[in-house]
Amino acid sequence: METIFFILARTVQVAIELAMLAMMVRMIMPLFLETDDSVIYAICCYVSEPFIIPVRFVMSKLNVGQNSPIDWSFFTAYFVLWFLQLLLPAI
Repeated sequence: METIFFILARTVQVAIELAMLAMMVRMIMPLFLETDDSVIYAICCYVSEPFIIPVRFVMSKLNVGQNSPIDWSFFTAYFVLWFLQLLLPAI
């Protein structure tokens, strides 16, 4: 049973790492390259958006960062994923 939990925890940890990598590529790529027809950028958006949308929804309900030019939901989602990644080995 312990092995199953380890495999499950490791799988979730890898999924979180991939989502965080996709978010980093999504954040940095527009600074250096055109993203209009980029398949890599589209994949990164497709992978990272399911993690950002719930945070964006909660932040809009709480009226947090609505008048800011910075997308705070993106950074908050990244922080939440990072925090979950830290907590995962303790579970």
